[in-house]
Amino acid sequence: MKLEIKNLIKFYGKYQALRGVSATLTEGVYGLLGQNGAGKTTLINILIGILPANGGIIQLDGEDTAHMGGRYLDKIGYMPQYPQFYANFTVQEFLAYMCRLKAVKNEKARIDEVLAFVNLCGSRSQRIGALSGGMRQRLGIAQAILNDPKVLVLDEPTAGLDPGERIRFRNMISRLAQGRIILLATHIVSDVECIAKEILLLQKGMLMMHGSPSGLAQNIQGRVWEVTVDGTDVALLSDKYCVSNMKQKQENFILRIVNKTKPLPCAVPAVPNLEDVFLYTLSCESTPGQSPCIAECAESYFLFPNK
Repeated sequence: MKLEIKNLIKFYGKYQALRGVSATLTEGVYGLLGQNGAGKTTLINILIGILPANGGIIQLDGEDTAHMGGRYLDKIGYMPQYPQFYANFTVQEFLAYMCRLKAVKNEKARIDEVLAFVNLCGSRSQRIGALSGGMRQRLGIAQAILNDPKVLVLDEPTAGLDPGERIRFRNMISRLAQGRIILLATHIVSDVECIAKEILLLQKGMLMMHGSPSGLAQNIQGRVWEVTVDGTDVALLSDKYCVSNMKQKQENFILRIVNKTKPLPCAVPAVPNLEDVFLYTLSCESTPGQSPCIAECAESYFLFPNK
């Protein structure tokens, strides 16, 4: 199975939200990262058929999805960032209602199956308004997979969850990945670093990078540093450099700095992670006093990965 996104363009009036986005997705989990306003929701809405594009095409196994109509929508599962439920419905009633909307066959058996998968069998008679936040998110996943979709799109699925629920949710997504394409949109890097086979990062409507988490981290090898300073230097260094992490050790502070050159003589190289990549490509652009690393990074590593 292959989903091809080719040169997608989208305008809202004169504002261009997507600028020629292209990517090829196959079976597995993909993380869609980007700041607010980067174009993630616009891309998702085009993928699931809510919005038309102003240019470009989407193909599923070589067929233009615009010509597939309902056959394409039947293969889509979608969980919005803030799922809307009927609070007075029970879990069972809501899923039965969604089965009718999606024309799901063997309704009772399918509801039993998805409730078991999301561990809500014991809550089928509860009213949705009485569920916890984590349980509502699991119900959101349950409705998204009722029709056994081949393409599953999740928009900020872990928003508002506690750490334990986020871990359970990530494990659930990993189990769903076999035989499916899963696109998980988030701004929480740790939610996709462990489970995504590839990362897509949008910035101002452009696809700035596309690759495995380890491969992308390798691309900024030699641009992440750790430096130990006393409290008087913390504010100065934070204003001058991209600081991705800071922790106190006795009377000193250990700063993790993302910069293309060694920031201080005492700085030592650190192993990059995906959060460093995210910061290097996005946040450094607006950091006071920071060198213009984003353009160099995009040209050298992401737009031209073989350079």
